[in-house]
Amino acid sequence: MKKSLLKKLAVPITVMSLAISIIGCSAEESSTSSKGDGKSKATGEKITLRLSEAQVDDYPDSLAEKEFAKIVEQKSDGRIKIDVYTAGQLGDEKTTIEQTQVGVIDMGRANAGPLTQFADKFGVFSFPFLFNSRDHMWKAIDNGLGEELFKNLEEKGDLVGLAFYDAGARNFYSKDPISKLKDVKGKKIRVMQNDILIDAFKELGVSPTPLSASEVYSALQMGVIDGGENNVSTYVADGHYEIAKNFTESEHLRIPGVLFMSKKAWDKLSSEDQKIIKEAAKESEKFQQDAYDKYSDEAMKKVEEKGNKVIPLSKEDREAFHDKVQPVYDKYKAQFGDLFKIIDDAR
Repeated sequence: MKKSLLKKLAVPITVMSLAISIIGCSAEESSTSSKGDGKSKATGEKITLRLSEAQVDDYPDSLAEKEFAKIVEQKSDGRIKIDVYTAGQLGDEKTTIEQTQVGVIDMGRANAGPLTQFADKFGVFSFPFLFNSRDHMWKAIDNGLGEELFKNLEEKGDLVGLAFYDAGARNFYSKDPISKLKDVKGKKIRVMQNDILIDAFKELGVSPTPLSASEVYSALQMGVIDGGENNVSTYVADGHYEIAKNFTESEHLRIPGVLFMSKKAWDKLSSEDQKIIKEAAKESEKFQQDAYDKYSDEAMKKVEEKGNKVIPLSKEDREAFHDKVQPVYDKYKAQFGDLFKIIDDAR
């Protein structure tokens, strides 16, 4: 009986031992996981940090993170090395956030959308027509919005915010042209599963249809939905431009990416090394923006080559859309009012 029980337990115990071994190796690979004196520069120790990226190797965010790693290595005279793992090798965005929280991964990058589950103030990016332009968003981030969000991220999410990365603007695309507010009324538009966004789209007269990203193509094909909303790069990459041939430059949402670090790993660094990482991350923002511009331009060329209709939204029509969603701003004013003010002051 005892021998039989031992045989049954042998496999689970082996798997558990392997898992513990892997975690142990991870901790040894990163000096910040094994050292906790917070005097990394003073002691001259060499540090290796692991950064998780869900996007592919040549995506703008991945390229910017490699540039970030290069700058950190230069500024630290080769003492701090950052290994960038792309294409989801260490997990998707949600897994990256969770693993970085507990210190299994040292750094990560995720869209502000999933970060809302860990630090609620990031939900401010869910409000349509929040920013007048890309410049307006960056001005707001640099003039207090970024600071408030990073404070929330550290307090609620046990993560240290390092930089914001551009993810472009989300736009409407559909089978029929959309150029005015009346054109969206009754249309079944795929949206992310996001309460604020769903509320806002209902105010516009849209029939918001939450679907996973993988379901959108077939839903467009079968007529389950009339259109969707996303940035031009995803519109092309996911093949939606093959079916929904009208692309409206509504720029109704701007949801940036966020580069962050484990609070556990951060606290083990000296103040000098923390400064190096912060400065390098900030420098990588411009590199990422330039890379993203090229990436988006290439996608737009494909849209035009396909013969799709690109429809600009006039200032007056944009204001009509914005006014229509105002009740949603009023509904959430108690929660986001301080952030709305920072954004309004940056106009």
